[in-house]
Amino acid sequence: MTLTRLGAGTLTSSPAAISCGGTCLASFTKGTAVTLTATPDTGYAFGGWSGGGCTGTETCAITLDADTTVQGSFTPVTVAGTQYIPLSLASGPIADKTPVRTGVPLPKGALSNIAELRLETGDGSQEVPAQFDAISRWPDGSIKVALVHLVADLGEARSYRVAYGPGVVRAALPRNVAISSTPTTELTVDTGLVKFAVNNKGVINKLWRDTNTNGTFEAGEQLLNGGDLFMVNAYDNLEYTAGAATDAVVTVEENGPMRAVIKAQGSLTNGSGAKLIKYLVRYYALQGSDKVDIEVSVIDDRLEPNVQTNPTSFAIAGKALGLRWTYLSDSAADYRFGGESGAAYAAKVSGEHFLLQKGEFTFNNGVDLGHTFNYSGVGTGAKAAGWVALDSGSRHLALMVRDFWQQFPGELSINGNTLTASLFPARGGTAETTQPTLSGTRYIRAQSMYFARPGGAKTYQLRLASSTGLPTTSALHTANDSYQRHRLELTATPAWYSTSGVFGDLTPTPQLSTNKGYDNMLMRDIYERSIEQSDGNATMFGWRDYGDRLRAGWALEVNGVYVPSFYNDTHVGANNFLTQYLRSGDARWFQLGEISTRHFMDIDVSHGPRAGYWATGGAPQPAGEVHAINHENIDHQVRNLHWGHAHVSGMSNLYLLTGDKRSLDVLTEIANWWKFVTPHFFKRPFKFADRYREAERDYGWPLYVMNEYVRVTGDATYHKDVAGHLAAYIVEWFRTPSNHVGFNPATNTVSNTVLGVNDATQGTGYWTMTKMDNNAGFNATGTNPWMAGAFMGNLIRFHQADVLFSAAGKPSGVSHAQMVDMLLQGMNYVVKYGYDSTRKFFVYSEAQRGYDGGDHHILYPLAYLDRLYKQELAAGRISNPAWFDTQATWGALATRRYDELQNLTVGASTQSYGFYGYEIVYPADYFTVMKDTLGR
Repeated sequence: MTLTRLGAGTLTSSPAAISCGGTCLASFTKGTAVTLTATPDTGYAFGGWSGGGCTGTETCAITLDADTTVQGSFTPVTVAGTQYIPLSLASGPIADKTPVRTGVPLPKGALSNIAELRLETGDGSQEVPAQFDAISRWPDGSIKVALVHLVADLGEARSYRVAYGPGVVRAALPRNVAISSTPTTELTVDTGLVKFAVNNKGVINKLWRDTNTNGTFEAGEQLLNGGDLFMVNAYDNLEYTAGAATDAVVTVEENGPMRAVIKAQGSLTNGSGAKLIKYLVRYYALQGSDKVDIEVSVIDDRLEPNVQTNPTSFAIAGKALGLRWTYLSDSAADYRFGGESGAAYAAKVSGEHFLLQKGEFTFNNGVDLGHTFNYSGVGTGAKAAGWVALDSGSRHLALMVRDFWQQFPGELSINGNTLTASLFPARGGTAETTQPTLSGTRYIRAQSMYFARPGGAKTYQLRLASSTGLPTTSALHTANDSYQRHRLELTATPAWYSTSGVFGDLTPTPQLSTNKGYDNMLMRDIYERSIEQSDGNATMFGWRDYGDRLRAGWALEVNGVYVPSFYNDTHVGANNFLTQYLRSGDARWFQLGEISTRHFMDIDVSHGPRAGYWATGGAPQPAGEVHAINHENIDHQVRNLHWGHAHVSGMSNLYLLTGDKRSLDVLTEIANWWKFVTPHFFKRPFKFADRYREAERDYGWPLYVMNEYVRVTGDATYHKDVAGHLAAYIVEWFRTPSNHVGFNPATNTVSNTVLGVNDATQGTGYWTMTKMDNNAGFNATGTNPWMAGAFMGNLIRFHQADVLFSAAGKPSGVSHAQMVDMLLQGMNYVVKYGYDSTRKFFVYSEAQRGYDGGDHHILYPLAYLDRLYKQELAAGRISNPAWFDTQATWGALATRRYDELQNLTVGASTQSYGFYGYEIVYPADYFTVMKDTLGR
């Protein structure tokens, strides 16, 4: 007897042989009378039996005369009254009046009205002033993620909880953030503690702090008066500013009640009216906070007219980039620059004072020799903290630059009454407009802020902080340390993130011994050995590299010089890092995920239209093509995307966890790129001859991108017209008969002989290749199991989403019956032709069978489809069970590999170059399937 279980509960048998999850399969003597009982977990009800003649919700008695599969389904129950979600504020460096935000996930159908949410202290004794925004919704319109904003004093750990449900109300805030004036003249934002103005060019040019706390902003409390965003062009040595822009647009993106967001964009322009590059600036402020956060991006959104051309000069070469302001003082101000290890350099302002952070990456003779760091100016050392403070009478202002030393070069300077954050400083080095000529053995990078092709972007984050009194140097350091952390300060539990269903069907990481298990292996054998070193092989620094991972070896040789290459976070990358964070609660995973994502969404995506490579009807494609042609991306740039490397880094999970607006910007760019190219790349009706096909992954990863965008936005049109278009194309392809050439299990040989026809109507269907990748010289048209894993995993994800959209009256139109049949036949094919039962591994390809192809991506569809087959069989929807002649092995293969992963010995196999892309099981839902349905 085999039991499958849906939902949360326990299925048991009498005689006592089955307790599922735990043990879901047992053998009984033929003719044994077995009674099955279902016991729901808290919050669930038993929905009924199916299969084996079992029906209804009572116990089921069966006399076993043959192998039997029965399914028991548990469904969530709607609980009346107020529900609570526990949240924890992390301990850390002290920083008062700090903006805090976190995405609170909610199960489908739990809540539809954003007003029915309240933030409380952990014991429920007090309401905490907060703002809630619905940033994502389920297909039925219920809230998927509520983004909560509050202002908190950081330092000690504290507990909060979110109350939700009918009848929950929030008290009005003591005071709302206030925005006044108009974007065409000057917008002012008042948080109660500070007020600032953004001019019609999008530059913050005035700032006040209510120092005497009388509720008004007086002339003697003004800190800034005048400012600009500037870039010096290395081609003409002219300065281009936002102040000279003729196309600036300033908008109020959010207007309270607690948070205000001002968005500005335009073109950096010189005095003659010539435009250089687009700028995008966002200002964030919260009622009750004295901190203003700034995110500034420069984006080359021009057309790249011919991507086949190898650029001989840089599309953009900047000599300097930064923000500057005129600060006000009663007399000559006192300055302090933050150094390393708590040091500070202080004196009276007299002329120019600067702290310049530099660094260098040494790649010599194909070997990564790490980085060196140094700062100079007012003081010397290796890694400057990234803050400067000015104090004059009752005026106290601090400026912090996030990841200051990590993204060298950078400079903070004071010259008279001008305060400048040089995000890329003119003192940083020679400003080349072309890549330096290479010779010898050492790789040399250009010292300008360059984009080799049009479409580049770079984003920086800064914070302006003020205070009523003179802050101590120690307080400035701890406030800066808090700002520098890449952490989600306010979090739910791994159990809640998993239960919500927002991030998949997750299981929290088990508490394993320190030297055993899959999750410990990922952390200790890869993360700690490569990422958590002070300068490990996978830990990159510098404005262009920070957040990416170096590829071992090299991919290009120029004049005898080996040129390094980078992963560009390929193959799911940071979304899997963030998933590990959600499963484990280990903040190190979040840090890696955020840093990787921020690099990707700037450097690894083309932010302008492109033409000259893809055939798209003569029209350029829009922005959003990813720089991921393979794992060896020279200087992060490539000619074109390889479909099988399409991904979104961690933008979807980062957005759902933090509401990060730049993540949504770039995710939308990528989604719109795929929306544009889909009719050209995946022409319907399907014709086998219209395209050369070699690998399943080339269709799986584009579907992944589409699924992720829909998961974040809930966009039913995108689900139907883009993801649905590709899914329908894949179904049509699968149902087109074609010859199978490759591996013959009967003879254990590979040849060019036609072995039969891949025909879905006969149970032998597959997505026949023109000539399979890694074909070993044969005309093989079969499977690459490791590529098929992601392909089928993303088809499963699409099908799951379409079930929800269909229930909400928004179906894609793709036949669910055909989708299920296609997936089951496809898995049967992969196991038959891609699994080596003697050596117990999935081969690299059907034709290259000598070594293991890696099974981390095939595991989820293997386990999921084993469960699905049994469910379909129990429901009487498998018309031809004889077609699935490998199905009896699916569960055993998934279980064996699960046990192997959980029994991995830490230290047995380590790697110091970071995550290649296939070490982490995709999706992590595999562990839940194993736990809840296969007894693991």
